[in-house]
Amino acid sequence: MSRPDAAASAALDGRVIRPGFFVFLDIVGNPVRINTLGYDLTITGSPFAEMNGQAFMGTNGKFIDIGSVKAKSGGSDSLTCRLSGLRDIDNETLNIIGDQSSWQGRPAFLWRMIRDEAGQQQGAIQHYYTGYMVALSISGDETEQSIELSIEGYLSAFSQASNRTYLDQELFDPGDLSASAAIAIANGSGAVNLTPIARSVVGGTAGRVGQALR
Repeated sequence: MSRPDAAASAALDGRVIRPGFFVFLDIVGNPVRINTLGYDLTITGSPFAEMNGQAFMGTNGKFIDIGSVKAKSGGSDSLTCRLSGLRDIDNETLNIIGDQSSWQGRPAFLWRMIRDEAGQQQGAIQHYYTGYMVALSISGDETEQSIELSIEGYLSAFSQASNRTYLDQELFDPGDLSASAAIAIANGSGAVNLTPIARSVVGGTAGRVGQALR
């Protein structure tokens, strides 16, 4: 995440600021680039490949809600983006949402443009968040619907519990009975029998590395 440059930082002290947000969602076959300025804008001269030379579709900012980024130990909290004010959602969008393989775990980029009270850009556009799309849902009623997207930071998205255990080691190495021994010891069993395991060593000599424990 970058910080606002000097000009943008100075503008933040103004009585009124009108930030604009840019979002890129890397959806397979349907990349989405939108901004909250209300008009289409093609960005040039940006150091970010995902933004430079790309057209961002303008949307009404009042229908887009982008949550704040909150850092914590182990990564940032989930960031929620919501597009509301939709009367209905077309079949193409429904199919994209339904095909999780096209978006889940793929990157999302967010940038911010600082503008003054008159709407004039102040300083360079700031890249302030990169995460991975983890959940996408539709909510609402017959009068209005919303699309809600949850984005996780790198550490959060890739530090979920693997649900793996060393007790499964025998599935990969049938001769490894250490899990059985550990369970027996934990249960206070009086005897643990492990079958000797033959292992080849340097020079082709075979030796026993396991023996019965009584």
